[in-house]
Amino acid sequence: MSKSLFIGRWQPFHDGHKSLIQVVLDEGGKVVIAVRDTPFSEGNPYTVEERMARIRKVYGDNENVEIIAIPDIKEVCYGRDVGWGVRRIRLEKQIEEISATKIRNSKKGIIWLTGNVGAGKTSIAYLLKEKMNAIVLDGDELRASISTDLGFSRKDRDEHNMRVARLAKILNGQGFNVVVSVIAPFQSTRDNITELINPFWIYIKGGKVGEDMPYEVPKNPDLTIDPSEESLLASLETIIKKVGDLPDIT
Repeated sequence: MSKSLFIGRWQPFHDGHKSLIQVVLDEGGKVVIAVRDTPFSEGNPYTVEERMARIRKVYGDNENVEIIAIPDIKEVCYGRDVGWGVRRIRLEKQIEEISATKIRNSKKGIIWLTGNVGAGKTSIAYLLKEKMNAIVLDGDELRASISTDLGFSRKDRDEHNMRVARLAKILNGQGFNVVVSVIAPFQSTRDNITELINPFWIYIKGGKVGEDMPYEVPKNPDLTIDPSEESLLASLETIIKKVGDLPDIT
């Protein structure tokens, strides 16, 4: 029996993709899902093996679905009378409009990555930048711009954090997703930040500890990530799933 071929990056494999493939399956057809082996980058943060594994979880042992990896093709070419066709499957408008870009842009909010020095906040922040089409506010960069007059006393740390929060609020009000990668070491400061901008708090475990690196572990973060327990890409996937409904600023 001949099969229907679907080609894509599948980053992520979302409901729009599933609906397209389901049309053929509902017709009693068999499908081949070809996963393009795109180069690893901020815009393509999952390996081809990880994407194939994610798709297999959806279809399990369905004998009508075959999943293969293909090179990162530029185009599909064909001549006359090749014996197969190119078919456009049309879905309901609200399903057809689903895409990775629309998922990234569907909700504007603020994510705040808190954790001590060296925990991995910046690495995660810049992966989220691409996935969410977001602006990243990085602690080191902001120290060298909006907080050059501040040191590292508790009072100065608090003021620095609140400056970042106010900047995040302005950017979010202009329609941007914002990812903040700033330690925010004290619970009282984080409480003040929550009152001002109500971010989605993600606590990144680990990092350096010492007398000059005070850090109070968050009481009730929205999400906790432990880099010692999972890979960077696994952490990214966990975050993307959890922040699908970012809180509004109140």
